[in-house]
Amino acid sequence: MRKNHTLTRAFAALACAAVVCAALPACGAKDTGSTTLPERTDVEVIAFQQPWTSIAKECTSTYGPEGVAYVEVSPPQETVQGTQWWTSYQPVSYKLDSKLGTEAEFQDMIDECAAAGVGIIADVVLNHTTGAATSGTDGWKEGTAGSRYNPATGQYPAFTDADGQYPDGVDAKDFHDYDNGASINGYLDQQEVQEGRLSGMWDFDTSSEKVQDIQSGYLAKLYRMGVKGFRIDTVKHISNEDIKGIKDRMAQKVGKNPDDIFWIQEVIGNAAEASGIQPKNYFDTGTVTQFAYASNLNSALRGDVSSLTDLAERLGDTKRNPFAIPSKDANVFVTNWDTARNDGQAITYKDGALYPLANAFMLAYDYGTPRLLSDYRFSDHDAGAPGATDTSVPAVDFDEACATDDGDWNCQQRWTPTRGMIAFHNHVHGTKVEDMQEPTASVIAFSRGDKGFVAFNNGDDAYEHEFTTTMPDGEYCDVYAVQDCSKTVRVRKGHVHVTIDPQSAVALYSGATKQTHPASDTAVDPSTRRH
Repeated sequence: MRKNHTLTRAFAALACAAVVCAALPACGAKDTGSTTLPERTDVEVIAFQQPWTSIAKECTSTYGPEGVAYVEVSPPQETVQGTQWWTSYQPVSYKLDSKLGTEAEFQDMIDECAAAGVGIIADVVLNHTTGAATSGTDGWKEGTAGSRYNPATGQYPAFTDADGQYPDGVDAKDFHDYDNGASINGYLDQQEVQEGRLSGMWDFDTSSEKVQDIQSGYLAKLYRMGVKGFRIDTVKHISNEDIKGIKDRMAQKVGKNPDDIFWIQEVIGNAAEASGIQPKNYFDTGTVTQFAYASNLNSALRGDVSSLTDLAERLGDTKRNPFAIPSKDANVFVTNWDTARNDGQAITYKDGALYPLANAFMLAYDYGTPRLLSDYRFSDHDAGAPGATDTSVPAVDFDEACATDDGDWNCQQRWTPTRGMIAFHNHVHGTKVEDMQEPTASVIAFSRGDKGFVAFNNGDDAYEHEFTTTMPDGEYCDVYAVQDCSKTVRVRKGHVHVTIDPQSAVALYSGATKQTHPASDTAVDPSTRRH
């Protein structure tokens, strides 16, 4: 991992209040009264379009106890009004009063999550503001917190520096004017991609000292509030020199080495695009999103899973693949909110049992930093969170939302395979994938040193087989299937004989035995929700 991941180790020293697991429908084994936080490494969960008060409670009840290291929140700044989810990605100021809560609620969430051992990652929009209106004589509008802006003239007076500079905000001269304000029409010209308007939105001149001061000030404020990392939206539309300049300024303002600030950059690698906007250009400033990971899982789990045997080499070896992202620089995911809305591009909750299976592979395999998604059901691709209005998103009580299988929220963070595989990932962290086996085109298995073993079956029929493993002899809980160790698998003399259900998995790790996972009469299997 990069140096900026070392901060996750510090969370293990924090203490949180005891959580009464029996009160949660998806919590599994009863709480033992211990206040010691579980083992955690680098697992991230994207809490998509969820209010700060809801995330704060979920950190205490779920994310902290199950070993999540980070929760990534949707952009916290003031935006255009509208019920659609994408309005969160059109800022009108860097005020922290948004549809998802107030600045005070944002601070409370950071503090409550930190107490549970969970760091907050803020999704940040630096490339652009809003769409550039071209008609009408009075173009003044109001953002979600009441800030006025004029998309027709490019006037955004509320974009002021956090330290009190630039009290008049920004105007048209603070944006790029590529080809007289033209939108991006292709991706072969680096200048067009990085100075043209993405979907017609005003494109910040991120090379200017003024813009860098305002944006680095915003990031510094978030960092001082306790935000542990930043996911930077649409980074390939910002030059690598500019993004480095913004990060360096921010680091200077908070007195940190830039390399010690956790920085995730959204860059979509594509061989048919300009060389200057490829992922490799951004390795020096932080981790990079590996979109090819999602597409490879999508293809393999819908077809031949043996293609996953050399996935890390294909995606991470820059000598073998000029568009590769080394494991230490890669942020990986099964799906995110964008790919989930591009039908067929990635495996999503709509694919039933394939979805937890894909997330389990990501958490079991040794490549990149894993990112899970917690989102809501949708049929309209533009639809915002359940109950969203033009200016707010209502709080969600996940105890109620996750209690039945017909709710609006998917509750992936509470599914049995999710909980089991997060614990698996944290326990085997630092070991290598060994003893790869692929007896059929539908089955793949491997060990993680002497700490873990997994086998995956994406076929339509159950599969019985005796695998080899480097795990020591013993009886282990199948953490993919249950939370209470009511299903166990025995390892004998380096062999494990299992029957894997259709589109399912078996997962064992040395920290999950009858002794460490006592039976619970309250355990349920939330992985059956909508599968």
